[in-house]
Amino acid sequence: MTRPMARRLAWCATGLAVSVLIGALALAALATKEQDNNFCVACHLHEEKFSRFTAAAPTDLAGFHFQRKPEIGCIACHGGADARMWAKVRALAAYDTLRFLVGRYQEPTHMLLPLRDAECRQCHDPILRLAASALSTKAVDAAPSVDASLLANYGADPYAEGAAGTSYHTLRGHDGVNIRCVRCHTSHTTGGHLADQFISRPIVQPICRECHPHL
Repeated sequence: MTRPMARRLAWCATGLAVSVLIGALALAALATKEQDNNFCVACHLHEEKFSRFTAAAPTDLAGFHFQRKPEIGCIACHGGADARMWAKVRALAAYDTLRFLVGRYQEPTHMLLPLRDAECRQCHDPILRLAASALSTKAVDAAPSVDASLLANYGADPYAEGAAGTSYHTLRGHDGVNIRCVRCHTSHTTGGHLADQFISRPIVQPICRECHPHL
């Protein structure tokens, strides 16, 4: 190898190393900043949603989450639950930042990377929780692979749906239904009430009627 070629390779290797270092530092700085909800709102312009999110008396599901655990902010749900989604979110953020710097950024009218069930299951896995003393032997036999202490109302009476502690998730007939969590559990809408876990009837009923047209 000639000396000029070796010198060029050395400069390329140095440049690559510096680029990797700068990228790593940028990601570390971003990881720190994105823990601050105000940092997120500064670009995404969701002041109204943010006001509800941090309100003392929650009026939507996101606000209820914040009231229960304030350290869980925007990025907890919107940051991606796995490496693939994490990379997609950061790539989109980098693209949006570039558009902002050149004056071409516009706030999206919908989520370009919709929330998946995986984002919810970071905390809500399993979905149902109840003391083991409330479970029947039949319920445990029906799902031997599930820890009994984490089950709730397993095999609930379908005619008691919505009453006496039963819900959509306790009815075993729904096990094969593929509906994303956020279709029913909308986080930033105000059509629900705390007593109903912010489930909004006008949103949920049409979803139910996809399988139960006579409801």
